[in-house]
Amino acid sequence: MIKRLFCTINKNKIINEPPKPSIIKDTIYNLSSGVGKSGVAIIRVSGPQAETVIRKLIKKNDVDNNDNNNNNNNNNNKNNKNEEIKSRYATLSTFYHPKTNEQLDKGMFIWFPSPNSFTGEDVVEFHIHGGRAVIYETMEAIGSIEGTRPSEQGEFTKRAFENGKMDLTQVEGLSDLLDASTSFQKKIALKQMQGSISEFYLSLRKDLIRASAYMEAFIDFGDDAELDPEIVDQSRNRIISIRDKIQQHLNDGKRGERLRDGANIAIVGPPNAGKSSLINLLTNRKASIVSPIAGTTRDIVEVILDIDGYPVIIGDTAGLRNSTNDQIEIQGIEMAKDRFNNSDIKLFLFDSFHLFNQLNQLQNLNSTFNFNEEIKNLFNYIDNETIIIFNKSDLLKQFNNLEEWEILKLNFLDNIKKLNNLNSIQSIEISCNNNDNIKNLLNLLKLNLKNLFEIQDKESPLLTRLRYKQHLSDCVESLDRYLYYCEHDIVLASEELRSAILSISEITHSVNIDDLLDIIFKDFCIGK
Repeated sequence: MIKRLFCTINKNKIINEPPKPSIIKDTIYNLSSGVGKSGVAIIRVSGPQAETVIRKLIKKNDVDNNDNNNNNNNNNNKNNKNEEIKSRYATLSTFYHPKTNEQLDKGMFIWFPSPNSFTGEDVVEFHIHGGRAVIYETMEAIGSIEGTRPSEQGEFTKRAFENGKMDLTQVEGLSDLLDASTSFQKKIALKQMQGSISEFYLSLRKDLIRASAYMEAFIDFGDDAELDPEIVDQSRNRIISIRDKIQQHLNDGKRGERLRDGANIAIVGPPNAGKSSLINLLTNRKASIVSPIAGTTRDIVEVILDIDGYPVIIGDTAGLRNSTNDQIEIQGIEMAKDRFNNSDIKLFLFDSFHLFNQLNQLQNLNSTFNFNEEIKNLFNYIDNETIIIFNKSDLLKQFNNLEEWEILKLNFLDNIKKLNNLNSIQSIEISCNNNDNIKNLLNLLKLNLKNLFEIQDKESPLLTRLRYKQHLSDCVESLDRYLYYCEHDIVLASEELRSAILSISEITHSVNIDDLLDIIFKDFCIGK
């Protein structure tokens, strides 16, 4: 027998009343401006209690309202509960602790009622003085109000996503914008945050859905509605075009990865060519030891640079030579070779004065060189991504060897092109000692970096995340299977088309969302 328990009712009053329900969705707050002493600090509050926080921290008679010059209404000034707070309006006010009524600061607040706010919830921003004590006491005062708590990392942005204010690619664009250290990174991140990638992928998804609709119509109504079988062929042609567009987008030459991580540049060459001097010049500081003793640099000395807005990781390497028995130096040379082979741009330095003397001895009557093995080994590293730099040009000028050097240099470069089957070679003369032609070298680097980072198709955005590439690859594989099944089984072909749509949809709205969100938001700052 099942017994039912009922509450005892006495004069419409329930005995043993349940506890009052807590606020369903708590209100978060945190410092949104930079940590530390500053002129102005911004504390953001988001959630259902945001308006309550305003009213608890201000007194109506202390609010400076320029639109209200009527000071005769004392009754309204005593009670601010029903007083309307102007939205999206900077209001000057004195802030008080809601428990002690102690003055906290005098500053401004801006009220953003839902849904027209960053998070889509009610939001208020307090603009206060940036002293540590002011920030701490204001945060403590907000935290004393029921239903509020400090935000977790990226929680404001997470709520914006959950409330449909941003999709995943825009969230990731915002993350990249916060991390951007160069102007080009900022430019691309800003575009992504404003929806450039979303628009591109949603357009592809829309085209796939349209093609899929034709397929579904043919499967469901082909016989009854007397639909033309050519519908399948038309759909197939559309899919081929979409697949080719996605494949072209995937073949971006790792531009997006370089944008996030930086382009790798290696400085290599024989010992004492001036590699360490060059990296010191490019960084405007003593990043690497400069010494006339061969083999000084052993490890790779890396420096992060911003060259014309492009992020760059430049590495000074050990001098390349065969005649050494130093085991540590040999390991350094192997590291230099590996770094050179895996770099996006390779700067190969020669000591032009030393090379001039060598070439004079090696050149025969036919303007060809009988290169020794050591020089031939150096040639093996020169390819189409290599810029040959002839350093110490000041010594050539000092000994008046410029005319003879020019002839030897051109023959030297021509020999390298023939030996390595190169169409062209980039080269430049500099002097690290006198700073000669360094500006032109930087211009040459800028040109090469522009070719590395920027794409010709302006409509196709950069693949800035590995997961975009994975989803797009899955989409292409499904489309390839669709094209195969089109000739054999129209129902299976339609299923593959649905799979392709799902793959591309996950870029902006992932199906397995919780795990992905944890990864995305863990790198955000607390107040974002």
